[in-house]
Amino acid sequence: MNQFEGFITKHNLPKYRLNQLEQQYYRNCIEDWDSLSTFPLDIREKLKEEVPIFSLHNTQCITSKDGKSEKLLAYTVDSKAVEAVLMKSDKRITVCISCMSGCPVGCLFCSTGQMGYYRSLTTREIVDQVMYFKRKLYKQKEDITNVVFMGMGEPMLNLDSVLQAIDILVDKMGMSVRHITVSTSGYIPQLKKFMKVNRGVKIAISLHAPNQEIREKIMPTVAKVYPLDSLMKTLIEYQKKTNKRITYEYTMMDGVNDSKENAEELSTLLKHQLCLVNLIRYNDSMSDEFKKSSSKKIRDFQNILTKNGINNTLRHSYGNDIYAACGQLATIKAKSE
Repeated sequence: MNQFEGFITKHNLPKYRLNQLEQQYYRNCIEDWDSLSTFPLDIREKLKEEVPIFSLHNTQCITSKDGKSEKLLAYTVDSKAVEAVLMKSDKRITVCISCMSGCPVGCLFCSTGQMGYYRSLTTREIVDQVMYFKRKLYKQKEDITNVVFMGMGEPMLNLDSVLQAIDILVDKMGMSVRHITVSTSGYIPQLKKFMKVNRGVKIAISLHAPNQEIREKIMPTVAKVYPLDSLMKTLIEYQKKTNKRITYEYTMMDGVNDSKENAEELSTLLKHQLCLVNLIRYNDSMSDEFKKSSSKKIRDFQNILTKNGINNTLRHSYGNDIYAACGQLATIKAKSE
């Protein structure tokens, strides 16, 4: 039972009151309980006392130089850092949200992984990242088109809250499941549970390596426990049952995973799969160990994938100048600061 349902039950209010509250909160984007015009004044006063309008605090929003990205810096009530990113393109307005403060997976090339893990976020804390940007866009007569669980944290290790957040995005905000993507580094038992529940959202796998050896070097925490061949078996079974495409995220790192041989290996690994490889330029992180691949290496890598019939695309990096791009979320405000 969420806070809104709890309040309605506690005060023995009729069910239509919950519908009114959720309509004005999630769709009309009210910013305070005084704006809950369908509720009597006395109930609004009780709401003020018992249910916060927003669960995150000390919020700060930073905008990229090109104006296409905004990063939310916020804290939970117990002072744990949270970041989320708004990205605008010609056709989409996407919000990348976090499910944890920090991350326990510890991927060596990712700033979030290197900042450590503090705690999992509640459903409300996850949803409020979306609501923060939804309220801003509402004033501009715009709306979020896509939500991706690709910020801080591993969604499979906070699965209950992630599933509940998805339900709110779909049932309360009216989002299409086709416009929601959940990314995971490959915790197989939880991934199987997620697939079985089948919310209908898209699945993305943080792969970043064409073989077990490289994956263990750059993603040791998850790769050593859940080997690549076991992960592939799970994903192939899912594709056969559902006929749904898997997106594989692959960050290009110079001298690590970007050779022509690596491209051939990746092609063999994903042969006959219903998939898309999302190539990502490596972005500056806390580690000096990794560097971005050259444009030529990326082109050569793409050409080999294409030659071998592997669908692929090169993701545009939003917000690099404000440390809002892939792998950069670690409560760093901006490069100029």
